[in-house]
Amino acid sequence: MKKVSLLLALGLMMFSIAACSSKEAAAPAAEAEKPAAVEPAEKPATEEPVKETEEAAAPVEGALTATAKGFGGDVTVTVVVDGDDIVSVEAVGDSETNGIGSNAIDQLPAKIVEADSTEVDGVSGATVTSNAIKEAVNAALASK
Repeated sequence: MKKVSLLLALGLMMFSIAACSSKEAAAPAAEAEKPAAVEPAEKPATEEPVKETEEAAAPVEGALTATAKGFGGDVTVTVVVDGDDIVSVEAVGDSETNGIGSNAIDQLPAKIVEADSTEVDGVSGATVTSNAIKEAVNAALASK
């Protein structure tokens, strides 16, 4: 009886190993990942309106500008203040990953204005870009 149980267990282990190491299943998975890598390169134009807005906000009295290193490159913020209050924050980071870092660029400035502080939660999945935005806002505020 022990021999039968041992052979059965050995057979199940071999079947499990063979099922997990199938080369045919690995090839389609690799092919499925390729289009996802191409997708972010197709949508860089969505960040252009943000840049135009930053340029329009720059001449406003009380506007402060600073730059910090993000995940894909520099992130530049323009902060408009009225006394000690943060009135608006606009961030531009053309090199940030579309759909990840760009989410932080879109969402975090509003959180900072609402809280009137950089002590806000970052955007999930975009920690480096979120930290860069907060760092740049702090640098801009320190320069006033």
